Amino acid sequence: MSHAAPTTATNARASIAQMRSLRSFALLLPLCVLPQDPVRTSFAVLAGFDWTAGMKLPDEVTKLDNQKVQIGGFMLREAPGSGPVTQFLLINDACGCTGTPKMNEIVFCAMPDGATTDIKNGVVQVTGTLYVGEQKEEDEVVAIYVMDVDSIQ
Repeated sequence: MSHAAPTTATNARASIAQMRSLRSFALLLPLCVLPQDPVRTSFAVLAGFDWTAGMKLPDEVTKLDNQKVQIGGFMLREAPGSGPVTQFLLINDACGCTGTPKMNEIVFCAMPDGATTDIKNGVVQVTGTLYVGEQKEEDEVVAIYVMDVDSIQ
């Protein structure tokens, strides 16, 4: 019986260590597996400042960079045409649709590779990863907000 005690104690310590490892793994698992809930934002935040090229964007906007967000707005075609699109503009749902939207009232949206969507009437909710920062082509700012779309409702 004197030999059984060390084996039992060793097995108990090993079991406790395994349980701690499993508990740590179980606590971290939701961070790795569960999808991130989108941050609900609006054009009141995205367009809530007077934008000029080269300016430092407000912190409440830059904190949304590379985040999964949900935002409501109107869908517009990027180019004239009909039928499904792979890209579209989401514009401020409070802009009144008079004239050209300001740069910070537009989110340039891209569907996942191989996916298309029809342009929907009325206000839609778009969820996806938002990228914040001036995008330039030939030294002209062409976008401040770009989104990789996950879903449209």
